Amino acid sequence: MPAISYVNLVLQKQLMNPEVSIIIPTYNSEAYLAQALQSVFNQSYHNWEIILVDDASVDSTVKIARRFQGRRLKIVENARNRGVSYGRNRGIKEARGKWIALLDSDDWYAPERLAKLLDAAERQDTDLIADDLFLIADRQSRPWSTLLQENQQQLSSPIESIDTVKFVTSDRLAPIGAKANWSLGYTKPLMRREFLLQNNIWYREDIKVGEDFILYLECLRHQAKFYLLTRPYYYYRTREVSLSSRKPVEFLAESCSITQSFIDLEMNSTANPRTLEALEQNLAIFQRRLALYQIIEDFKAKKLLKAMLQIFYTPYLLKDLFEKSLTWLGEKRVSILYEIRTTLL
Repeated sequence: MPAISYVNLVLQKQLMNPEVSIIIPTYNSEAYLAQALQSVFNQSYHNWEIILVDDASVDSTVKIARRFQGRRLKIVENARNRGVSYGRNRGIKEARGKWIALLDSDDWYAPERLAKLLDAAERQDTDLIADDLFLIADRQSRPWSTLLQENQQQLSSPIESIDTVKFVTSDRLAPIGAKANWSLGYTKPLMRREFLLQNNIWYREDIKVGEDFILYLECLRHQAKFYLLTRPYYYYRTREVSLSSRKPVEFLAESCSITQSFIDLEMNSTANPRTLEALEQNLAIFQRRLALYQIIEDFKAKKLLKAMLQIFYTPYLLKDLFEKSLTWLGEKRVSILYEIRTTLL
């Protein structure tokens, strides 16, 4: 058989049976999408498909995607905006690959990412395989850190097994005044599609925060084998707009609700008693931080009596308020000094 014909047959087989289905949910991503897509086409591993689910964008997102369109890129357009979890679920349903890979439309892959993850997945016979993340600020060319460098847990070997306790503990809020902790819920693992379908695990479409964390924890509760490469191959864009748009009270209230739901499930489980303990510790921290931010919101809204009553019934929050005030004053001082420096230069 001529070499050219053999190559065509291999390519045709890969198109019909891709090993990896890369799900990219998009919404008004015209500034970033080309870089995300190009990073997939630049992979050293080639047996993949892309399923791009556009969530009723009103900019040039779909037009940009169509420039890449071919037999390995499928564009699905939602008639109305449904949210990122709906987009990922729809992508999983459309997928043909053995593995589901995640890529946010404003992030991108290192060229060797799929090859590295698939090689590790085969060696470990795992259900989920993730890597560390490069953290890179918007409009910057170099990462400012990685997830594991910012994470409070020490992972030293090239590949680590992640269990429910380690995963839940990673989601714990850092003390007031300390640098923020980066949960392992931010990772973007390759997930065995058969495992998700067999256990009926889907993204929850009724929540606005923590959808990745919930899905990964649900996988672990179903005895998934989860491994993490401690080298980064995924570039995670940290955008000030998306970070600042979260209202602390809403975020913490939903975090409390999600954590409580997992506690309720673990109450009837004998798989690992330490998981329940870790979840209860997280809940206590979330509840205390929620009470603190509720007092702050009441003061801002001039609901002074309500705020003072809360302090009266929970006097231990005075320490938190004091530490939060010091942190805020420190941030304000740094901001003012930066503005003065910028003006003088």
